[in-house]
Amino acid sequence: MEFRDLRTGGGQVNIGSGNTNVGGDHVDRRVDNRGGVFAGRDLVLTPASDTQSLADALATLRLTEAERAEALTALEAFRAAAGTPDRGKAGEHLRRFTAVLRDTGALASAGAALVDPLTRLGRWLGPVGASVLALLGG
Repeated sequence: MEFRDLRTGGGQVNIGSGNTNVGGDHVDRRVDNRGGVFAGRDLVLTPASDTQSLADALATLRLTEAERAEALTALEAFRAAAGTPDRGKAGEHLRRFTAVLRDTGALASAGAALVDPLTRLGRWLGPVGASVLALLGG
């Protein structure tokens, strides 16, 4: 069975034969070759896609220049560290990003646009993502 990520023009291919349930609560926990979690027939969630979602949301938040710069620095550091085997370093950068947004009130005002990708990234990080999830109240 072949699955393609159609959001990027179908260049990436995921091959597997796991369960796919539509409309149910089933999550297929296979991991693709980019480190993402297979989430359905045409969708693969990767740290890169969630990091981009956070960057897009960050651009719309009401923050001072200093707050925005601090958050962006932490997010870019996370993006760089997420591609390395050191998840501890990546987790620290994502925790710092999350803390800046929590301290400014942006987490509460932006809602799911920030919380959903942060939750997925915190879970992707595994045990080192616990500090991110704790900041989210999860």
